[in-house]
Parts: sequence; C-alpha cells; structure tokens
Amino acid sequence: MTLELTANEVNNVYLLREKSAHITKAARSATVANVLAPLLCIPMFKDEVHPSHLAIWLGYMFIVIVIRTWMIFKLEYEAEKILNPQRDLKIVTYAVGIVGFGWGLGWILMAPDLLMVNRMIYVYMTTAAMISSMFAYSVNPATFFAFTLPIMIPSLSTVLWSVHIFPWPFSVGLASLYIVVLSIAKNFAKIFEDSVRLRFRNECLYQELATERDQSIAANVAKSKFIAVASHDLRQPMHAVNVYLDLINLNNLPTVEKKSLSKIKNGITTLNAMFDSLLNISKLDADAMQVTHRVFRLDEFANTIRDLTESKATNKGLIFNINHPNLLVRGDKLLLQQIIGNLVSNAIQYTESGQVNVRFESENGCLIIEVSDTGCGITASEQQQIFNEFYRADKTRELHDGLGLGLSIVQRLCDLIGADVHVISTQGQGAKFTVTTPFPVSTNEEGIHAAQPAHKTQDSHRSLQGKYIAVIEDNPIIVEAYKQTLASKGAYVQVLSEHQSELDDQLVAIDRIDCILSDYRLSQTTGDVLIQKLRDNYNEEIPAIIVTADTSPSHINLFAQLNVQVLHKPISFHDVAAAIEKIIFTEKIL
Repeated sequence: MTLELTANEVNNVYLLREKSAHITKAARSATVANVLAPLLCIPMFKDEVHPSHLAIWLGYMFIVIVIRTWMIFKLEYEAEKILNPQRDLKIVTYAVGIVGFGWGLGWILMAPDLLMVNRMIYVYMTTAAMISSMFAYSVNPATFFAFTLPIMIPSLSTVLWSVHIFPWPFSVGLASLYIVVLSIAKNFAKIFEDSVRLRFRNECLYQELATERDQSIAANVAKSKFIAVASHDLRQPMHAVNVYLDLINLNNLPTVEKKSLSKIKNGITTLNAMFDSLLNISKLDADAMQVTHRVFRLDEFANTIRDLTESKATNKGLIFNINHPNLLVRGDKLLLQQIIGNLVSNAIQYTESGQVNVRFESENGCLIIEVSDTGCGITASEQQQIFNEFYRADKTRELHDGLGLGLSIVQRLCDLIGADVHVISTQGQGAKFTVTTPFPVSTNEEGIHAAQPAHKTQDSHRSLQGKYIAVIEDNPIIVEAYKQTLASKGAYVQVLSEHQSELDDQLVAIDRIDCILSDYRLSQTTGDVLIQKLRDNYNEEIPAIIVTADTSPSHINLFAQLNVQVLHKPISFHDVAAAIEKIIFTEKIL
C-alpha cells in the first residue's frame, strides 16, 4: 500500500509541475495582450465613461498588470525545474485573478455609461479573454475560476439592468456562451490531465526498461568475469590432470582398470571441450577476437578438419564424409575452423548411427559450408532457441554432456565474420546447418586477390582507433560497459567526474576530446551542463551525445539548441558506439 501511495504521490507532483508550467507559459505569452487591451479602452471609452470611473479602472488595471507581470515572470516555466508546483499555482492564480477582477470591475464602472456599440466591444474583449482562458488556465480549476468568475458574475448581472441599457437577450446569450466555455474548459482540463498521466507512465516504463537493461548488463558483466576467472583458475589443474593421464600406459593395466581409466579420459576430454567453450565465450564477450583475411587452399583446410574430427566420428561408429572443390579462399581460416569444428562436434554428439557430412561449395563467388547428420533432429520450436547461450534441449539433456555453448559460439563467430547460419531439420531425420560466408573463392591466384568480400565484416571494429572519447556517467556498471565497448573499437576512453573540482583537475591533463558521451540525469547535475563546460574549456563545438530516458518536448528542444545528439534508453552499447562513429566522422566531413 505504501509503495502504491508513493507512486501516486510522484504522479501527482509530476502532474502539478506540468500544470504549473503550462499555465505560467500561457500567462507569460498573454502579457502583451494584458497591457494593450486597457490602453485601447482609453481612446474608445474616454468620451462616454465618467472620467473618475475611467481613472479608477485604469489605475487599478495599471497596478494589477504590473503586479501580475512581475509575479508571472518570477516563476519557473520549465516543468523539470519547478521545485514547489503548489506554491507556484497559488501565485499564478492570484496574479490572473486580480486581472480578472479588474475586467469584472469594468462592467460596473464603465459598461453602464457606454453606447451600445462600445458596450458590445467590451463584451467582445472580455469574452475573448475568457475563451483564451479555456486553454490557458482551465488545467487548474482554481486558476480558471479565479480569472473567469469575476468577469462572469458582473456581466450576468446585466439581466437586472434596464432593457434600454442592455437588452435581456444579450444577457441570455452571454449565459449560454459561459456555459459552453465552462464545458469546453472542463473537457480540455481532462484531456490535458490524461495526456500528462500517460506521458508519466511512458517515462516510468522507459525508466523500468533502462533499469532492467542495466541489471542485464550487470549480470552479463558478472557472468563474463566469472567465466574468465573460472576458466583460468580451473584450466591449470586440469592441464596437470591431462599430463598425468597421458603418462599412464593403458597397456600395462588390467582390463577393469583400463576401462575405468578410459572413462576418466573421456570425462576429461569433455571437460576440456567445456573449458574451450568458456574461453571462446570470454573472448567474444571481450571483443578480443579479430578477423584477419588470408588466402588459403580449401583442400588443405578440409584435410585439417578431417584430421581434427574424423576420429571422433569413427570412434562412435559413424561414417564421416567431407567433400570440397579445389579452390582458393580468402578469409579467416582459424575462425572458420572453429565454426565448422563446433558444428561437426555437435553433429557427432547427437548422432547415434549413420553419418556426418561436411560439404564445401561456391555460390555467387563466396564459400558456403554445409554440415549435415542423420541424428535425432531438432523440433521447430527448438530451432528458434538452439543458438542461445547455455540452451540444451530437454529430451537430450540427460543423454549428452555439455554446457549448451557450441551453437551460440557458432552464431557469434558468424556475426563476427559477417556470415549467416541457418538450420533445416525434421525431428528424427537429422539436421543440416548451412553457413554462408562473405569469403571470396577462386580457382587461381589472380582471381582470389582481385575478389572482394560479399559484404562488410567486422574488420572495421577498430573504427574509433585513436579517438578520445569522454564518458560522463554515474553508474559504474554502465561506465565499465562503455569502456569495454569503446576500447574494443580502438578508442581511448576518459571517464570524467561530474564534480566541479575533480573535473577541473582532470581537464588539465587532457589535450583533446573527439566526442562527449554523457548521461542526462546525473547525481549532482545534468549532462547538458557538463557538455557545455567541456566545449567552453576547449573553445570548440565538440560532438556530443546524451543518453536519456526522458522524451519530453522541452528536453528535445533543449538538446537541439545545444547541437547535442540524443539517444533514448533502452539502447545497446553497440548502437551507442555506432552513433559515436557516425557523429565523429560526419563532423570530420563537414
């Protein structure tokens, strides 16, 4: 109950701020009209209204308009900067109320003396003021009625006047008009409140999504650190176990012990494969794998694959086939070997009888690899999940060892080299994985060196090489993720403090900044303030990006005026890096 009340209180404060900002802006924009309208009354009414009545009314209007203008322009009109919206609403209610009272006073002091034409002009002037108040002040009923009631009541009292001064049909018409004004004002206030509450819920949803993303990042960072530490700490003793097992001559052991030791060796082999998978995941998480293009012979490569995997298949009683044309390939041989190795190992593991086939071919001048088996197959529902990390099908979980990382590594390595991988399978009839690479192939040296990759790979993942990126963020998890992502692109990352004295000390040692990346809402200040300080310090318009969950129009306009690009949360770190690349190189071209 307490949490729900707190959420409602936050919602109400947000609504009050928006109301205060809306009314204050409207009141400011109406200042000129409030000054000009009484002045226009002087030449029109001076010959008809008793001089003392006109002087009293003009004197009152002059005083209250000065007071209104001073009070209104002392108030903050940006919602996020309003500290006490209830107080501000009371002030603006009083400010517009005394002006409304002045227009009502005009009905008593001046309207009875006016000729019909000027009396109608006064009706139009007060009516126009009330109609504008429908959209300016109706979002807060107290403000709206403070302005309109002092005008309505005296004007409706004209029904009691002599018909020679003000015919009763005009009074009835005014009453009808006021009813319409009140109805429209009520509907507008409801629409305004509903739209503000909807925007508040949307912003809360953005914040929740950003929080969940941060938690996901934290979990991923923790996972990566755990995998790296566990892989490192456990591989050393496992290496010793492997060495000692290799020193044992199985031929010198009795049959029972030989079988037991063979099972131990098989178990150790499985553990080694698991550690290799963990190591590969750690490297991929750290962006430590780079694509290198070299020319190699496909027949030699196919023989290497055969040497590494055929024995595993034959030991299980499977037929292993590998088919390839005589071609030259230009690409990353080692990464391709890991992809095929994982696919073949997966095929052997889930095939109890029959064969495993590997086929290389050329399509549109690029290398295509197919790995097929006669195993248990993959259901349609599982085909959507098999490339996820640590996923293992329930029906085979108890039958086979492993971590469920093999196909995830295949997918991520394919993404790294710019390849596509897909699977075709029917349960009980085996599976066929096809990898479409961008690696060009040719039958001769001249053709292979002239050929270009089919599409861009991640060779350019060092695209920020030598660039100095200033990061301003108060969440250490986000900072760490930014550092890893940008450093993997070749950038030098400077994490700057939001505290004035610390920031000044840091800037002394920094010669240049190529781009500023900042969160908007920091613990002590806002990102736009620090961006402007950095630009002033270096006396140049440094390209800058703000990451925020705030989608309010006032902020969007603010960032546009500052020439700061906005990225709205939730957003991936690779998208952030891509935005930095784009803004830096666009600025360079300009």
